[in-house]
Amino acid sequence: MSSEFLAQPSDSSRPAARLGLLRKIGPGILMAGAAIGVSHIVQSTRAGATYGMELLWLVLAVNVLKYPFFEAGHRYTVATGESLLHGYRRLGPAFLYAFIALNAFTAVISIAGTCFVTAIVMPEIPGLEGLGPTQMSGALLVLIIALVSLGQYKWLSRIIKVMMVVLFFATVAAFFRSIGTGAEPVAGFVPPELWSAASLPFLIALMGWMPAPIELSVWQSLWIQACEKENSERTDAREARIDFHIGYVMTTLLALMFVALGAWVMYGSGQEYAVSSVGFTQQFVSLYTSKLGAWTAPIISAAAFTTLLSTTITVVDAYPRSLAAAARVAKPSLQGSERTWHLAMMILGCVGGWLIIAYSSQNLTTLIDLITTAAFLTAPVFAYLNLRLVSSRHLPQESRPRAWQQGLSWLGFAYLAGFSLLFFWFRFLS
Repeated sequence: MSSEFLAQPSDSSRPAARLGLLRKIGPGILMAGAAIGVSHIVQSTRAGATYGMELLWLVLAVNVLKYPFFEAGHRYTVATGESLLHGYRRLGPAFLYAFIALNAFTAVISIAGTCFVTAIVMPEIPGLEGLGPTQMSGALLVLIIALVSLGQYKWLSRIIKVMMVVLFFATVAAFFRSIGTGAEPVAGFVPPELWSAASLPFLIALMGWMPAPIELSVWQSLWIQACEKENSERTDAREARIDFHIGYVMTTLLALMFVALGAWVMYGSGQEYAVSSVGFTQQFVSLYTSKLGAWTAPIISAAAFTTLLSTTITVVDAYPRSLAAAARVAKPSLQGSERTWHLAMMILGCVGGWLIIAYSSQNLTTLIDLITTAAFLTAPVFAYLNLRLVSSRHLPQESRPRAWQQGLSWLGFAYLAGFSLLFFWFRFLS
């Protein structure tokens, strides 16, 4: 027999190899759980509802252009064993402190936005009918803090995996059921002008969390380390690529499906997204069921709730986790364990997020647009951090991105910086 044949695993060893890979698939699914949420349920559907299929190509382009910056989280950690936070510190203290400052700001508003939208689409629970979105948001945050604190990575990963399976099949079913069901626009409907100064704020907001804020790449690197610790072995490059691409492809496909659903179901109907929490919940379900049939209500409700709950769990865990880890990297002599700092950051972030909810509960779309716009305007900084790091001497030469990936990185950075400057020009200078 040839040496190549002998190097292949035997039939008896293949199932074990598959199980090993399946056990290590997790950070990519957690990434999908963080990405598929407000950006899909609210912003992607709203894009289709407002502009029809015109923005389908933009959603796809954004996912492609941001790809290198998310992929950096898996690439750097697998190659070095360090998180991106250690990489930023190697570039210089200013890089790490820039991450901490921007991440602290986006953490609070992101927790607020994801939790609030989850609360308003939450199915009715006997005994809790009298709770409004603000009170329900508070209850959800307390529950999630307890879940993350007690379950740690293992339970968080398992819950998100189950939720993502439910979401994926529910959304695919709704998507295929709605093909060809789009109705003619109502009389007098005038399509909004897409490329105009009036549309720019929504386009920026749409792209901000599409598919997710770029700082999510840091979460990936921390999740990989947690996964390796749980499995007591390193994740190799092949396993990391498979894990990452499963999550990223899933987020991209579902984003496109939600745009299509919004276009087929809502575009030209004469109705716009409600700004109130109660109005949004009723409108979201009723618009789907009116076009697809009452039988689809459980599918739509399951897709919406599992999407947003998985996002909220992941966001509440990941933002504080990254801030706690960053503080320890910036100051190794810091007293207290990382778990203690993680819990403290979670409590502070949730309290801050709930206060925002308490003062913004009457205008859903304004709150979401604020959060996603802030994410887009801070994106060039996070993108530059990752671009610098994976191109630096701190990453082994054989692990650095290929030429086409580097080219895509610079193109993506130019796109992020260019649209940010354009937004500032129209917002403050024109």
